[in-house]
Amino acid sequence: MILAEYIHSKLDLPFAWGSNDCVTFVLGWVEIHTGCNHKSSLQPWLSEIEAVKAIKAAGGLLHKCNELFKPVNPLAAVDGDIALIDRTVYLFSGPNIVGPGSSGLVFDDRMRVKCAWSYS
Repeated sequence: MILAEYIHSKLDLPFAWGSNDCVTFVLGWVEIHTGCNHKSSLQPWLSEIEAVKAIKAAGGLLHKCNELFKPVNPLAAVDGDIALIDRTVYLFSGPNIVGPGSSGLVFDDRMRVKCAWSYS
């Protein structure tokens, strides 16, 4: 599966804690592309409170991304690389970053990204 197919498969899927949130979206792509199931290293969650606890137990998103992936300059990030803004992770896709929103995927300007990682 290529990134465009992955994005298309999730395009209209609404946000759902534990199955279609920012972390599961990003780690789902990484697993498809690499075969590595990084979500198994996190406590499972079904709500925002549980997600916050799981991410906190893992040391936070910044720490976990630094632990699992190779930091890259956001300006040099390629499609499929991982972006972090505030408490949300996204995937780079062309001029955008993309991640789950309430009624489907949301696209934002990649120039907002200050931290990025490559999983390859």
